[in-house]
Amino acid sequence: MDLLSYIIVGIFSLYGLVLLYITYLTKKKGEKGAFLNNLINSLVLLISISINLVIINLFHITNINLIIYPFDILILGFILLFLPFFYLLIHREKKRISLRCPDTRKNDLLPPKELPLKYEIYRKLTHLIVLGIIFFYFTLGFLVQNLFNYLFKLLPDFFSDLFFSIYNNIPDKMIFTQYLVVCLVGISLIGFFTAELIRILKPELYPLKAVNRILREKERHMRFGPHISMGVGCFSIIIIYGVIQPIGPLIICTSMTMAIFGDMTANLFGRTFGHKKIRNTNKTYAGLIAGIVVAFFSGIIVLLLLNGLSINLNLLSIFLLPSIGALLIGLLDFLDLEIDDNLTYNFIISTVLFFISFIII
Repeated sequence: MDLLSYIIVGIFSLYGLVLLYITYLTKKKGEKGAFLNNLINSLVLLISISINLVIINLFHITNINLIIYPFDILILGFILLFLPFFYLLIHREKKRISLRCPDTRKNDLLPPKELPLKYEIYRKLTHLIVLGIIFFYFTLGFLVQNLFNYLFKLLPDFFSDLFFSIYNNIPDKMIFTQYLVVCLVGISLIGFFTAELIRILKPELYPLKAVNRILREKERHMRFGPHISMGVGCFSIIIIYGVIQPIGPLIICTSMTMAIFGDMTANLFGRTFGHKKIRNTNKTYAGLIAGIVVAFFSGIIVLLLLNGLSINLNLLSIFLLPSIGALLIGLLDFLDLEIDDNLTYNFIISTVLFFISFIII
């Protein structure tokens, strides 16, 4: 790893430590549920970065680094542009607050006590953005690579030769798309982290108060929002398993698709048609079963679509992997852990399927 890569690793680690600090504050304030959720999110982020460094630098299992040229420059460029821009938004919000009365300012910070169905739908639809990872891994990523090939031909020989030597003279054709996905998800995560720190530590200065409308009651205060759990879950599995190609990206895309559609179906179907509650939760058995079924078929569809693109799958793996993943989704949904399922679904399912895939594929 070069200097820029270590700087980026340091930035993500710094965000992870700040998340741990917020976790400490939730412990002091006695928010037990928020403490557990925040702690797991923080530890998963820091541990996944550490595992990536160990896989690459100590055991040399793969030659794929966490990030590399030109994506390291793009990430640092985003940070240098985004942070001043976000500061301007905060400063503008501070000016607006000074013109409001205290009661209005307080009401702006409070989402509705019970999340309306339309906001629940908005909340779940945002998860579909994650499906873009699949397209960048297996289709759009190669188009981006061709675009980069054209652009770097216009640059001085030093930059073009460096780019071509890294990405065009290697046997693994998905190394470029791995770095591209890490770059895109990493940039998103930095934006999410920065906004979330302000929302929790300085809620009156949070410039995106409209986003609070899709937060549930338990996410109002110091608990990390679902976008943080989703971002950490996706980023962690990408930097741990994505470097083991070609099986890693295949498992990642399959797991995320099953998690997204299984979670969406369980929540919306159960809320609309379910009647029998699971213990003392708001979840229903109808939603649980619907989520398992949809997760299973979505996993099969993804494997059928990706079969042959990076690895040839046998019939057993096409049915067995979605079966195990769907059952895990059902189990996690039934247990209703305090940890946000946007993290547990992605991380646990990807981990289990990744190691099982070495046996059956």
